[in-house]
Amino acid sequence: MSKIIASNNNGKDRDQQQITSRKGPQSATWVNPKRMMGKIMKFVFPILLFISFNVAHADDTLFSTNLYAKFQAKACTTCHDFHEQDKDGFFFNSHTKRRDVNRCKKCHNQKVTGFEHVRDWFAMPGLYLSGMNAKETCKQIKKAFHAEFKSDDLLAAQMKNHLFNDPRVLWAIEGATSNSGKLPFKKQETDMVKGGMEEWKSQVMAWITGGMKCE
Repeated sequence: MSKIIASNNNGKDRDQQQITSRKGPQSATWVNPKRMMGKIMKFVFPILLFISFNVAHADDTLFSTNLYAKFQAKACTTCHDFHEQDKDGFFFNSHTKRRDVNRCKKCHNQKVTGFEHVRDWFAMPGLYLSGMNAKETCKQIKKAFHAEFKSDDLLAAQMKNHLFNDPRVLWAIEGATSNSGKLPFKKQETDMVKGGMEEWKSQVMAWITGGMKCE
């Protein structure tokens, strides 16, 4: 009789082990998705909030915030680098036989540039160059204006006039004129100052009224 009871007990033990073994892996791997998502969001949400706050509150008075990338567009720097040999400027490659500035208007004529005065199409050395960081670019812009010898009001007025009215600047801004980006032989500059004239004016004014900070 005791052997039968023992045998029955052994059978129950085996059944219990089988049940436990079936349940074990399930209980170890199953995770409540809602609870897991809650834990993830607990850590992710503050990070997203921090990022969105900083983007929304970016300081538009700093040159680096909006303008640096625009000033480094090739529509600007190709001409600025023109006389720079270490930048492989056009003066030293494609324009070696066209270095006389009086020849510029033969290809970059009014039909191409849209300039009222075709003589305005020329590249002047001493400007900011490609590859400069935000601080260097900004300081070189102000140096070209001889900022250290001018009052804040005069510098601001001249800066606005140049950046909003100079035909060479307008040529580099996407959509600023019907001829923006046009090149001789039906070519087109592709790396333009993005955002159009309205955005350009808004961002430039924020920088100028904010003190033209080179940060």
